[in-house]
Amino acid sequence: MALIRPCADLRNKYNEISKICHETKEPMYITKNGANDLVILSDEAFADMVQTTKESDEERIERLVSEKFDKQYATFEEFQKDIVKKIEQALKDIEEGRYSTMEEFVAEMEEKYDIH
Repeated sequence: MALIRPCADLRNKYNEISKICHETKEPMYITKNGANDLVILSDEAFADMVQTTKESDEERIERLVSEKFDKQYATFEEFQKDIVKKIEQALKDIEEGRYSTMEEFVAEMEEKYDIH
C-alpha cells in the first residue's frame, strides 16, 4: 500500500512521517497541490536501495546463496556430509526407478509456473 501525505505534513508531522518511514522501510509520497512532488525514504531503506542498485546480479546471487548457506550449515564439513547424503539418496532413487527425465521435469516446471 502506498504511503501518501500532503506537503504540509512535512512541516506539521515530521516526527510521525519519520517514524512511519523507519518502521515500514517503504517510500512515502509527498503531494503538492494533489500531485506527487517528493518521495521520502528512511536512511536505512535508501542505503539498501543504493546497495541493491550497485550490486551486480552475480554479486547479489552470490550474497543470497551465502546467506542461505550460512543459515543452513554451521561448517563446510556439515555441508559436504549433507551433499554426500543427498547424492547417495539420488543414486538409490535412480536404481529403484524413482526419477523423472529432464524433459518431464521441464514440462512440469513450465506448467507449475505457467511458462510457455
